[in-house]
Amino acid sequence: MKEKLNIVWKLLIPYKGILLFLFLLFLFHFSWKLTIDGDREDEFMYFLGKDVTPEWFHTVCLWLTSAAAWFIRLFPNGQDLIIDEIRMSFPVNVGWYIRIIWGCSGIKQMFIFCGIMLFYKSYPFLKYQWHKLWYIPLGCIVLTIYNIIRIGLTVLLTKGHPERFDSLHDGIFRYIYYGIVFVLWMIWEERFAKKNEEVNYDKSPNTTAS
Repeated sequence: MKEKLNIVWKLLIPYKGILLFLFLLFLFHFSWKLTIDGDREDEFMYFLGKDVTPEWFHTVCLWLTSAAAWFIRLFPNGQDLIIDEIRMSFPVNVGWYIRIIWGCSGIKQMFIFCGIMLFYKSYPFLKYQWHKLWYIPLGCIVLTIYNIIRIGLTVLLTKGHPERFDSLHDGIFRYIYYGIVFVLWMIWEERFAKKNEEVNYDKSPNTTAS
């Protein structure tokens, strides 16, 4: 039994980085699911049943609406966009609109990304961890830019076709969101984590020069 476990472990060693990434991804995803309440129809955020919606969330929603509207109006078929505070619609979609609420802020994805980055190989090679001080904020900026594009494209692509909303909002664009989190992690893994391990190995007293 022990030998079989050793064989399995040796087979998994090349994938230990991505396995750790997936573990952290699901850990923070389900941690959020278990503690944070509030669906896409809700303007309030609840932590373990308690309303924790900060006052500035509405300001963030207003800003996201304005940023997404700017993006939409870059396209010829987006010029007739109608803005009503945090609602966006087109005349062709009579009585139908998309409302930007706290769930649209991307805070969940940034929480997951930050959690992965903070706990991914945090204890070894501590002298290299300072790179996270700029890489994590940079990653959050990338996710925010994508979020604006995501909202804008969702509004634009549902013009005249509101039935597309669920497949775009809950499907394609959500998977792309997590794909970007994966790419950001991959860049960190290849550019920093692996190189730092190589440097640490090369400096090891057990290493002999050839």
